[in-house]
Amino acid sequence: MSTSQTKKSRNPLYVVTNKGQDVETADSWLDAVIKKFGLEDTIKTLEGLIGMMLELVKSYAAFQVVQAWLDQFIQNLEKFLKMIDPVLAFSIIKK
Repeated sequence: MSTSQTKKSRNPLYVVTNKGQDVETADSWLDAVIKKFGLEDTIKTLEGLIGMMLELVKSYAAFQVVQAWLDQFIQNLEKFLKMIDPVLAFSIIKK
């Protein structure tokens, strides 16, 4: 088996958008969700916001504030995921 075949997923994910007009491949379930709901721009904005917040961290106290905010954000994201799809959340969130 060649390396190109081993890198390819045996069961690739596909995302259908635009009322069946567009079909894209997704690298993971998270990528599929982002593409399905058109969240690419939102994710880029969120990445930029977190990057700006991390650039402002100059002390341990500032780090604790950013860490507390990120922890709360992740906790809310996990609650939302559990509410939307409990089976998927169970397989993703390992606690």
